[in-house]
Amino acid sequence: MFRLILAILGFVALGAWVFGYIWISAMACAFSGPNNTSCTVPRPWQLGGEDLWLMVILPAMLVTAIFGLAWLVGGKRQSNDS
Repeated sequence: MFRLILAILGFVALGAWVFGYIWISAMACAFSGPNNTSCTVPRPWQLGGEDLWLMVILPAMLVTAIFGLAWLVGGKRQSNDS
């Protein structure tokens, strides 16, 4: 049961990561100025420095840790063959 809760939490964190990445990038475009007409959401591999750390690496570590914890908690099921 705890494994299921962690898996759901992992998927929620993954969705929040994607939504947050797109939202932050869109807000950066919105406040870039009135003359900027070709603002696109940058790909994660196009980022550098603090942007890469805060928008890609840190959330990826959090999501990976949650899914890893769900996998560790699961363990092996014992079968009753008696």
